[in-house]
Amino acid sequence: MGDLTWTPHTNGLGFLPETAQIPAMPWPQTVYERPQIAPWIAQNPFQPTMPMLQWDVRQNPITARLTTGAHVSTNLAHVLSSPITNIPVGIIEIAIPACPMAYMWNTIRVQRTSAIKVQDVLDAIYEWLQRPLTRAEMEHIEDVNPYGVDAIMQALQERASTSPTLHGWEHRQGPRRIDCLGDVRRWMGLNYSPAGEGMQLILNLQRS
Repeated sequence: MGDLTWTPHTNGLGFLPETAQIPAMPWPQTVYERPQIAPWIAQNPFQPTMPMLQWDVRQNPITARLTTGAHVSTNLAHVLSSPITNIPVGIIEIAIPACPMAYMWNTIRVQRTSAIKVQDVLDAIYEWLQRPLTRAEMEHIEDVNPYGVDAIMQALQERASTSPTLHGWEHRQGPRRIDCLGDVRRWMGLNYSPAGEGMQLILNLQRS
């Protein structure tokens, strides 16, 4: 299990949280001499609401786009094989504080024998969010907040209605971790965990 642990939090009677606001850091980011995060996936401190990577994390990373400072939108083909940091790293951990139930699971861990690439990170995040919720997890969520299951099922319904796959098929697969986020699903970038050490990162998300 990763070293980052998050506790559940709710927004009033609602199950889904307000967007976590992480203080912006200089870009490229250098914290305690840790490697600089590639600007394509880093949080943008100069324009926090305009990350270079435009991605609804409900969708496969192949749907993501890059937006330059000149507001030119391109696909990710030319950056997917780029290292995520200026100094190659082989292990990182990513936590998602906007996910209220993330304390039930390990952090997202990406480990490679060679330098971790942008595609490795995006795929790992997507796969982590797409894991189905078990019956035990759903029961725990209901125990934590009586409105939690209803909120998750509503998020599932919306996700299924916008899925590129068949609506009915997606709905029959049941709720996934991504549904715990509700409409907090817009990628805002990665930065270092203020409380973490080494390559422990935070994924910032915002309401769509």
